Amino acid sequence: MPQTFPERVSVQAFVDAQPLGRYHWRIFTLCALCLVFDGFDAQAMGFVAPGVRESLHLPAASLGPIFSASLVGMLIGALILGILADRIGRRPVLIAALAFCGATMIATAGAHSAQQLLAARFTTGLGLGTLLPTALAMTAEFSPKRYRATIVMLMSLGLVSGAVVGGVLASWLVPAFGWQAVFLLAGIVSLAGALALLLMMPESIQFLAANERAPFERTTRVARALSGDLTLARLNWFSERAADTHAADGDVRVSRLFRNGYALTTFSLWLLNFANLLDLYFLSNWLPTLLKEAGLPLRVAVIASAVLQAGGIPATVLLGFGTRRVALGRLLIGNFIVGALAMAVIGGVVNSSVPLLFAAIFVSGFCVVGGQSGVNALGAQCYPAQIRSTGMGWASGIGRFGSVAGPIVGGALLALGWGVRPVFFGAALAGALSVAAVLLLGLGTRLIRAGGAADVAHAPASRTPIPPL
Repeated sequence: MPQTFPERVSVQAFVDAQPLGRYHWRIFTLCALCLVFDGFDAQAMGFVAPGVRESLHLPAASLGPIFSASLVGMLIGALILGILADRIGRRPVLIAALAFCGATMIATAGAHSAQQLLAARFTTGLGLGTLLPTALAMTAEFSPKRYRATIVMLMSLGLVSGAVVGGVLASWLVPAFGWQAVFLLAGIVSLAGALALLLMMPESIQFLAANERAPFERTTRVARALSGDLTLARLNWFSERAADTHAADGDVRVSRLFRNGYALTTFSLWLLNFANLLDLYFLSNWLPTLLKEAGLPLRVAVIASAVLQAGGIPATVLLGFGTRRVALGRLLIGNFIVGALAMAVIGGVVNSSVPLLFAAIFVSGFCVVGGQSGVNALGAQCYPAQIRSTGMGWASGIGRFGSVAGPIVGGALLALGWGVRPVFFGAALAGALSVAAVLLLGLGTRLIRAGGAADVAHAPASRTPIPPL
């Protein structure tokens, strides 16, 4: 039966009213594929490092800057290119970023020196940096409110899946065809993915409604596909447009993340991303070394690292479905409290009980690795559509400073003479900082709601309230 609507229709209310259908799942699958490619490409250098070192006769020390180059590129890409997605659209940025990554991965296969590899990894990172925030923004904007947090969190499984698939393929490709084959395959698959997006991915309906001029033909076309109602008449759409949507040319509007009551929300989200990624990359990089330093066998230390990452997979699923019953912010407060306690337990039992140690490591991975998917979903709820990609991109970029700082802080603490236990206790303090950031974020959200969401340019009846955190 055709749906009936008033003459003037809120695109947010329209999206929220739709049941999940084939068109939704097509979009979600394409966004998930972007994250699979992201996870594959981001980890590719780690898979091939031994082969690269042997083939190019590189000293071990030269690999460090090559590993870091993609992280620096991702940081810059997240800060800069996310803005483009709010300015020109999610679809062209996703297509261009994926195609760019494919081209640079293929170019990486032709590198013949450490300098060429470093440059190739940096440029690849520029494209990778925008895939996560833009794909999650696109996912959020097509998700009905009742499913939004769950779907956005489950998208993070694409990153893990890409890394796992990449590791399995690399274990076969490198011995058979050399390390270059991994980059060639990653590049070709990324280019094929960009072609699939070009043919099948629509523009965000919220972006269209906010930026398309009447008579809203493209918006209505996407709405017809989303609802399955091909008889849907051309409607007069409106979106929760920011007051300065039609800013002067060249105004990329990063400052809008701090206007109209969003300053505390933005600061809190940046702090949350920084603190959790600091812990995540500290544990990922230093856990085996610290356990070996504490006297555990190397085999046990390596297994512990796998246990840490394994904890993130069930966490993403359980936290995602948990948001159907409990507000995401409340889930994350409990999650990070437990994570901080688990990291303190690691320090307390590192020399006493291996089973208890592994249990604490698994819980830490559950809360820190899995918690990051919740942080990403929380970012998708914090901003209106017009600045969502910018907000998520900058939160991701600021968080990358934490990913760079984590390994550095761990090394600095050990250099200062801190023992293994105090270092883990320090990681627990960073986990407590994540708790404080979520509490501040909830306060910022309440202030925005109490102030009437001043960033909205329409009458109060057209506003979509900020969801409770």
